[in-house]
Amino acid sequence: MYKLFFHPQARKQLKKLHPNDRKRIIAKIELLLKNPRNQSLDIKKLANTKNSFRLRTGDLRAIFEIEIKARIIYIWDINYRGSIY
Repeated sequence: MYKLFFHPQARKQLKKLHPNDRKRIIAKIELLLKNPRNQSLDIKKLANTKNSFRLRTGDLRAIFEIEIKARIIYIWDINYRGSIY
């Protein structure tokens, strides 16, 4: 299992989400922590970055980085699609 670190902005945005949306994104993040290569997760690498990815859950997006060797996932931002890009 990977360790999880939230950027303060991501933690703040998570608290602002509708409770149902918050539950959905937390459930996906928990799956991500168990296995970042899980094929059932909608993950795409961000263009022009080395280790940055986005996790999609409906209209929600989580921007994160993975450090494979250290087994750490950094969540940089969580927000709705129209606000995150």
